[in-house]
Amino acid sequence: MNQEMRQEVVTLARELPDELLAEALRFLHSLTEKAQQNQPDNYSTIEESEFDKAMGAYRVISEKYKNALRELAQ
Repeated sequence: MNQEMRQEVVTLARELPDELLAEALRFLHSLTEKAQQNQPDNYSTIEESEFDKAMGAYRVISEKYKNALRELAQ
């Protein structure tokens, strides 16, 4: 995973509400375990398509949360 991807993960994690962070970490952990099972010689790589799916899911959750906060603020 390159530095840009790592920064995107950090940015998205900051946008998530606290109650969703545990679920997000479990999901990332499950992706890591899956990658380790599929590639026992290289534990540091996660299949890019799986990473893209995870980031897409976090973006959706983050946008819903931000929209809900905007509505509450009005």
